[in-house]
Amino acid sequence: MYAQLDELKTKLEELHPLPANTLKSLHENLVLEWTFNSNAIEGNTLTLKDAKVALGRYHHWR
Repeated sequence: MYAQLDELKTKLEELHPLPANTLKSLHENLVLEWTFNSNAIEGNTLTLKDAKVALGRYHHWR
């Protein structure tokens, strides 16, 4: 498992620096996942799509 992670890390490092649009997309997905999972932990029944719609008021999703 660690060897596989090392291999993936090496592939990722070969892509640096990442294009600005890729970084923006990664950040948007991270915020969405954090929001969705945080709400789920608190017992909220929002779907991933619901979280995206709610965040859409603050972010410009693709």
